[in-house]
Formats: sequence, C-alpha cells, structure tokens
Amino acid sequence: MFLAVVGSIFSWVLINHAWQGAKSNRLKMGFLGSSFYVFLTFVLAYQLVTLKSSYPNEDACMGGIIGLVFSIIVTTVAFITCFTITGFSKK
Repeated sequence: MFLAVVGSIFSWVLINHAWQGAKSNRLKMGFLGSSFYVFLTFVLAYQLVTLKSSYPNEDACMGGIIGLVFSIIVTTVAFITCFTITGFSKK
C-alpha cells in the first residue's frame, strides 16, 4: 500500500511537470484525473448506506462500517491530493 501511494504521487508530480497548457485547462485536467476518486467515494458511501448483515445478530461494525469509513477517508484524501498536485501550477 505504501508503494502504491508513493507511485501515485510520483506519477501526479510527473504529470504536473509535463503539462504545458493553459491554467484553466490544467484545472480541468486535474479535476478529470481525480474524478475517479470522487466516483469511488460515492460507490463506497452507497455501500455503507446499504450495508446489511449476512446473518441475524451479526455485528457489521467491525468488518463493514469501519472498513468502508476508512476507505471513504482514503479516497477523499487521494482526490484532494491528486487535484492539488495536478490542478495547480508547478511554481
């Protein structure tokens, strides 16, 4: 997981340095590139809302709720980081 984070940030920095378009187009590119994380956050939020127990008297908190909440936090931070790195100028 650590290598995935480092690899993603490294890729975003490379994209930021390679960009040669206008500032407004940079923001569009940053939002388009990070929109995957927004979509994934919505999917995870939907799964959290519709979470049901597999069998009666099951505690869904440990496996479902905590995992989904942490996943939502991770994808939200990834969206903010990706948009910040790719959407704003390298100066």
